[in-house]
Amino acid sequence: MSTFLPFFAIIFGTFALAAIGTLMVRQLVYAHVAEGHNAVIVPIFQTAGTIYAVFLAFLVVAVWEAYDAAHANVAEEASALATLYRASAGMETASGAELRRLIRAYTRAVIQDEWRVQSQSGGTSVEARAAALGMYRVFQNLGADVRASDSAIDGAVLAILGQILADRNKRTLEAGDALPPIMWVAAVGIGGIVVVMSFFLYMERRWPHTLSCAVMASVIAMLLCITFVLSRPFVGPMALGPEPFQHSLEVFDSVDATP
Repeated sequence: MSTFLPFFAIIFGTFALAAIGTLMVRQLVYAHVAEGHNAVIVPIFQTAGTIYAVFLAFLVVAVWEAYDAAHANVAEEASALATLYRASAGMETASGAELRRLIRAYTRAVIQDEWRVQSQSGGTSVEARAAALGMYRVFQNLGADVRASDSAIDGAVLAILGQILADRNKRTLEAGDALPPIMWVAAVGIGGIVVVMSFFLYMERRWPHTLSCAVMASVIAMLLCITFVLSRPFVGPMALGPEPFQHSLEVFDSVDATP
């Protein structure tokens, strides 16, 4: 819960600033408001608000889809590792045992090292990369007789291995992705303009107007915080964890325990 405290502070701070801003504008401007004020300002405010609502909805949906895709990719990679571990049982005994050792080494490197690296810099683990290359070298070192007799199972295992490394590359790219700064400038800037415009709407009673503007500003701040959290799937309070890979390790143990 403490990891969300900065976002709660931003939301409540926005609420307070919007309330203060509304009161200040009412104090300075409303003595000069003439008849027909709302007839002019309301259509302008509605146009700006609609444009911003469409933009913000697009932004939230886009980052959620990217976050969900990263989550699905992690699950797919971990699931494929478990499948690869099972499939290695059909290989020649020595090469299958070596492949299983490297699968375990790769999975542990992802959990213990690569996840930390990705959350900090979006890079990769040297140990995980070495284990991944080692899995390919298992097939490179197969003898001619083994290649001939096990070509079907080796081809199937190589296909699974290729999928795992493709998923790993996607995960690495997703860990380094972020919303372009220009999108944040637009999201925060236009949101600020819409909130400030709401201060100039005329409402006879002070506190309903103040509360309405403050609530709208805090909702915008909340959506921007959600966008920020989801835009970095491997960092922050909703960061994806290595739990699927930990589950794969449990699957490895159950496979080895099966007679």
